Amino acid sequence: MNQPAMDPLHELYRRHGIAGPITTRRIRAGRNSEVSHLTNAGGQWILKRYCKEPNDQRDRMGVEFGFLTFLEGAGARSVPKPLAKDVALGCALYSFLPGERPAAITPELVTQAASFVVSLDQLRESPGAKALPAAADSCSSLREHLALMATRVGRLRAVRREPDTEEAHAFVAERLQPLCERLQRGLAHELENPRLAEPLPHEFRILSPSDFGFHNALLHEGRLSFVDFEYAGWDDPAKLVCDFICQPELPVSDVQGRQFCEELSSQLSHGDAIGQRVRKLLPVHRLKWCCILLNELRIEDRRRRLHATGVEPEGLLAVQLAKAQGYFDEHLAPLT
Repeated sequence: MNQPAMDPLHELYRRHGIAGPITTRRIRAGRNSEVSHLTNAGGQWILKRYCKEPNDQRDRMGVEFGFLTFLEGAGARSVPKPLAKDVALGCALYSFLPGERPAAITPELVTQAASFVVSLDQLRESPGAKALPAAADSCSSLREHLALMATRVGRLRAVRREPDTEEAHAFVAERLQPLCERLQRGLAHELENPRLAEPLPHEFRILSPSDFGFHNALLHEGRLSFVDFEYAGWDDPAKLVCDFICQPELPVSDVQGRQFCEELSSQLSHGDAIGQRVRKLLPVHRLKWCCILLNELRIEDRRRRLHATGVEPEGLLAVQLAKAQGYFDEHLAPLT
């Protein structure tokens, strides 16, 4: 009598010494990957199933697993340990980190976040660091920051109009596009200065978690740990600061954003110019994040959200449009 084929996931668990019975609890922890908490009598683990769209060239699993493998080899703490991956299944196993998202952001937690970024920068000369890729959407020049913003707006404008997307298209055309053009004109004179327009030297860049903020942090007994390194790599520290300030999921105040920027500037080598670049670029990345809130206008992004969270797309665009409109009114309307 033929034996039934073993579940590929359980084979992955078995190879890592995780024996059944295993309890699996899905965690709604991200927009791109399905995250599950595994438990058995002997321990706890995290399983990530990475979404892969046919037109999406990003290797999220390869980037995250590779970056965390580098961090483990360099002795970094406060991050998950990469345990096993299966390219065919699009899955990876990581160590479980206890904790919950911070309920309130305090100056001490901002300091911990800045110290974590500094600790990554201190690994820049470690074996394997220079071989790490550029972060997703990395920017090495002012021109690239502006191009990233314009590309985000352009992607939304290129989406085919449907009866249920008219309001979102009007918002993009009437509010986001004009502000994008105004910001481009406002910084055009900067591009005429060769010193400001030239690419940032490698020694001024940092090892960046990229999508970095308290939305990707866990607080346990007063200490932060950090998760989600799918976009990590070398990048402009000013972009990291802007994203930390701009991300809307668990936002920081203006005072906390300045604290984070000042602490990084004082501790990073070549950090004296970071604050100046952040002041120039913050509106650019505010507009980029307004576009990110509207990713669900694009069908491939709605599918990734469904894969990650199990949330049905019905009504999702309306929710995200309301968030984008509120974000624009709070942060960007004074610039129009």
